[in-house]
Amino acid sequence: YHNRTTHTLKPIQGGSELFVDYGVQWFKSRESYMGLIPLEDSYYVARDFLDRFEPFLDRFTTYAEEGGISTATMDKAKSDLWDMILQSPYKSRPLSALPKTFQLAQRAMKFSIRQTELDQSIRSLEYLKNHGKCLDNIRPDNSTIEHAGRGAFATRFLPRGSLVAPAPLLHIPDRSVLNMYADLYDPEEVDDEPDLTKLIGRQLLLNYCFGHNESSMLLCPYGSGTWAINHNSEAPNAMIAWSNDPMYHNASWLNEPVPFFDNQWTSGIAFEYIALRDIEEGEEVTINYGKEWEEAWNEHVKNWIPGEVHDKFVPPHALNADQTSPLRTHEEDETMYGGDINAFCDFSYESISDEHDTWEDDEMHSNEHVVNRIVGRTRIERNLEPDSYLYSLELIVEPYGDEIQEQMMYVVKDAPRHAISFYYKNYRSEMFVENAFRHDIMIDDIMFPDAWRNRVG
Repeated sequence: YHNRTTHTLKPIQGGSELFVDYGVQWFKSRESYMGLIPLEDSYYVARDFLDRFEPFLDRFTTYAEEGGISTATMDKAKSDLWDMILQSPYKSRPLSALPKTFQLAQRAMKFSIRQTELDQSIRSLEYLKNHGKCLDNIRPDNSTIEHAGRGAFATRFLPRGSLVAPAPLLHIPDRSVLNMYADLYDPEEVDDEPDLTKLIGRQLLLNYCFGHNESSMLLCPYGSGTWAINHNSEAPNAMIAWSNDPMYHNASWLNEPVPFFDNQWTSGIAFEYIALRDIEEGEEVTINYGKEWEEAWNEHVKNWIPGEVHDKFVPPHALNADQTSPLRTHEEDETMYGGDINAFCDFSYESISDEHDTWEDDEMHSNEHVVNRIVGRTRIERNLEPDSYLYSLELIVEPYGDEIQEQMMYVVKDAPRHAISFYYKNYRSEMFVENAFRHDIMIDDIMFPDAWRNRVG
């Protein structure tokens, strides 16, 4: 989770909106309130319609000119016809992919629907200066505060009273959804059920959300870099405030009761991080998490008892970073990787189906399989470069199409180090140890809405 970055797939013009592919299921699962959003194949159908519609327009123009119809009347008729098409009662994703005005449709016929939508997604730099929010005032890096981990640092001089970062908020009306419970094991059931009488902790997300001890409401910022802003009760240089920009913040929501938010499925309120004093470039940005949070942290540190860690244990990120040291086989050290780490190897299903057991370069980025055991290691001596190693691996191969009907073990020979990667098993990293610190950041009593105080007393 450290330093994850997003890279451009192609040159992006200044002022362009940024998009990533969430997958088709993202839109399909939100159809009830987003409608029939076009998918990739919808645009091919829409383009085909435009290709057939354009010759019709040419014939229409010819007949109109021969009939002495004025250009203005003819253009109005074309526009009305396009509106009738868009208003068809037979809704579909391809229909939604069509340009929303006749003028845009003409441009799409000349260029493409893609180009037309791209043009619509670009804002002038002047518009962004007047209406946008700066997202790169802070950047994450190693914090200067002991035990804080990551921190947020100013990328430029930020004068007192200026915006440090905007933070749209995801609302969680019932904080108990972040509770984690022990499992009730039942050998007759496929899935374990939670034992609601045994609360064992709370999800990590709680540490990044804001709350109040008189409310079940949690507010989770998703502003760029704001997750890394740490606590300082003595001399914070920033604070949170409700945004006053109606484009991002519905002030009326602050007067709505908590149940109102049960049916609000999009972000509608926002914080802004504001500089309390001049902040110099490179200075770490901090806020006050509140007295209750600080007391809880101090109590946690006072009573914390670290768990046992194997003296040879190496965390996954360190294993992945070291591509030169030899990996121990399981015969050499059965406990080295512990029960918390999975190793994976890239190896294609096609090779397995063909009973081909030697790793080759074209296996990279094919199919990823869990390594059950590192069986053997072969040293490759090199004259001008450090020695390298090839590994024999026992893979756990899951069912795949008609070729592989059930889970099986498969030994692969001569796998290079770069084909092997390590990850924590789900919920098994150091972030999820028992009794790990979990507490929401406190919202000051003065700014917290009275309408949300549903836990008073």
